[in-house]
Amino acid sequence: MCARLAFALSALILLASAPKLAHAGADVEVVSASGLVEVRAPKAKDYTPVKVGAAMASGTRLRTGPSGEAKLKYPDGSVAEVRAKSEIIVRPAVQEGQPSSVVLFFGRVWTKVVKSVAGNESFEVRSANAVAGVRGTEFETGVAADGAMRVRVKSGAVGVAGDAGGKAVEINAGFEVEASGEGEVTGKSKSQADANWDGWFSARAKVLQKEGLRVAKNLDGRLVKRQEKVKSLLAQQKQLRQRIEDLEAQKQQGEEVDEELATTLEELEGVTARLVDMETRLQAAFATFERWGAVAAEGGMQGGEEVSKMASNVQKIAADFADMIEEGTDQSQEGMDDLLKDMKKGKSGKPKKGSAADEMFK
Repeated sequence: MCARLAFALSALILLASAPKLAHAGADVEVVSASGLVEVRAPKAKDYTPVKVGAAMASGTRLRTGPSGEAKLKYPDGSVAEVRAKSEIIVRPAVQEGQPSSVVLFFGRVWTKVVKSVAGNESFEVRSANAVAGVRGTEFETGVAADGAMRVRVKSGAVGVAGDAGGKAVEINAGFEVEASGEGEVTGKSKSQADANWDGWFSARAKVLQKEGLRVAKNLDGRLVKRQEKVKSLLAQQKQLRQRIEDLEAQKQQGEEVDEELATTLEELEGVTARLVDMETRLQAAFATFERWGAVAAEGGMQGGEEVSKMASNVQKIAADFADMIEEGTDQSQEGMDDLLKDMKKGKSGKPKKGSAADEMFK
């Protein structure tokens, strides 16, 4: 019996534990755009001019030119304004209890987040080296050439965690914090009236120019660990799907396995959520290396030749890992879709999971 059929046969048993969809038609709307703004749909190769009013599916990339800006609206009402010379991926939440997010490769994004009733992180801004999670606030995030992230909070509170580990730093209105290109979060400081973003981006570009090889080697080392984590999660997912098939066979023979089926399904959902989280982190790292490769090719980076080789190697494995993760997430989602189709309206009530950031950078 295939895993997809096993899910479907379990539907009536698991009504009380099935996940709720966060929003019907969970796409991000392009509210406004000016200057050069381009988008690239998931799996597409080329960028095309953005259209105001268009709906962007999860995984869509958007980039702005030197004078380009775009205002985006998420299904829950949260707003993200993408500043000039920026590139992002949009990821609206698809299940209740999961956060929506912006994956910021470089540039700036201003965000106003709708408060989450559930109390979990309702929105995240992610980069290759750090993540900012919020429950309802107004803040601005920048990611510089060397991968450093800077977060300034206008209202509410934001928790910022770095890829290097350690406790997340919480900052309130009027404060800011920075995460280095190595994923180290520095102490928070009082925000100045003049953010001087241009000066900050310029200073970080000089770091990349002088120390590019060191910065690239650091991220490359962390990227290897992320790849191993993906392999481990895929192996767990395969085992859980096999266990569901075995339990279904036992059920057909009259054995009482309903409780274990429900638990195993929840475990599978958790593993799949972590795979989606890993996909986001890998995409950010791959995009960062792509940009570093271009900078190195222009001769604007110390150790440029070695960085170029590193970037080339990263791009070769990027597609393979994207396919692996897509297979893992698509297969599980097929089963979840079957489950949802068989559910009776209004009877789902699964306990909400926390943000993927709960296991951030493990």
